Amino acid sequence: MGDATDIQATVEELVHAARPDIYVWDVTADPGHGALRVMIDVEGGVSLDLCEEVTHLLAPLREEWALEVSSPGLDRSLARPDHYARSIGRECQMVLRRPVDGRDALTGVIRAADEAGCTLESDGARHELPYADIKKTTLTWKLVNAR
Repeated sequence: MGDATDIQATVEELVHAARPDIYVWDVTADPGHGALRVMIDVEGGVSLDLCEEVTHLLAPLREEWALEVSSPGLDRSLARPDHYARSIGRECQMVLRRPVDGRDALTGVIRAADEAGCTLESDGARHELPYADIKKTTLTWKLVNAR
């Protein structure tokens, strides 16, 4: 199998051919251990049955790799522009490379995202942040009382 880009493309092609509704969040190959970790996302959340289905869809890769298919989790990290775009409207915490309004970190809601950066609404202010100025972004979630 080729480099990481080839593996990512192969995984996306195999998954999307059968289930275009599934988003391949990340693919990490560990050739030293023969492991291929695939994180998926889908509207409504990832179930164990869905992970099993994706494992079967990736059968052509199972000769060479031990597959691990999972969700990126509720508190997932955002690493690529498409991650930010999929997370518009979600609350997050950002650690910044340069302070904004004297702060090294912001908590707010992602309002927009493109290939260059994102817009974060925090404490009533909107901040246009290029990805180069963001060190780390993690989605946050809150438990809601369902009574």
